[in-house]
Order: sequence, then C-alpha cells, then structure tokens
Amino acid sequence: MDTNFDIATAISTVPLFFDLSPTQLEKIIRISDLVEVDPSDQPIHEGSRLDFLYIILEGEVRIDVFVPTRGLVETHKLGPLDILGWSAMTPIVRQRIGTTTALTHCWLLRIDAKLLASICEKDHSIGYIIYRRIANMAALSFLSTRLQLMNMIAESL
Repeated sequence: MDTNFDIATAISTVPLFFDLSPTQLEKIIRISDLVEVDPSDQPIHEGSRLDFLYIILEGEVRIDVFVPTRGLVETHKLGPLDILGWSAMTPIVRQRIGTTTALTHCWLLRIDAKLLASICEKDHSIGYIIYRRIANMAALSFLSTRLQLMNMIAESL
C-alpha cells in the first residue's frame, strides 16, 4: 500500500460510507486508524471482546469457526472492501463468533465499534446507512455459513 495512503482516502473507497456527507465522514475518520497485518496473523479471535470493526483495504483473510468434533472449519475467505467483525455492531452478541487469519499481507481500516455505535445512535441518518449495510453483510455471512454447514452434513452421510 502506498505510504501516503491516509485514513480519509481509505474511507472514501469503502462502499459502507458512500452515502455519508463530508461532515459525517469526518466523524468516522476520527475513530479510525490503519492496521498492517502479516500473513498468518489473527486480528480477530473467536470468543474475544467486540472492540473493533475492520474493513479489508488490501489482502485476503480467512474466517474459521470452531465446530466440536471437527475443530476449526473455514466458513469464508474475504478480500478488499469486505467487513470483518460486523458482530461488534450488534447489541446482542457479546463476543467474536469466528477467528480471522490473514492469508496475505493486509491493510485493514480499524474502526472503534463502541464509538461508531454511539455516532450511529446520535445521528440516525449515519446509523441507518451503516446498519442497513451491516445487516446485508450479516445476511450474506449467515447464508455462506449455512451452505458450508450443509456441505459438511452432506459429506458425512
């Protein structure tokens, strides 16, 4: 990634934020930073606290969940502009539901989830845009996981 790449530039490329005004984007910029991740690093661990939402800017990440009697099972591979840790934005979930492992060198946009949730609660127009898109990501994640689990069941028959 270009070393001149800054948070504002990164955020301007992320579809999650496309419909936000410059003033609204500034609120997101203030609670974000860029994180460099090496291959095999695990920025999210199943069972850990929900502290950050991540957006992949560069690289590829694998998501695994622990399945009793099977161990870690891959449910997804994600790449640029995909969201990691969307469960940090859901009030019911209290811990991470999967482990992420970098498959390549990655750059991630890291956003403080508690502060983002607070921004969404104070400015409902930001909240509507972000939560609508996170709901779509959650639905896609559940569909993908369901298909993976159906394949596991079919293979065991």
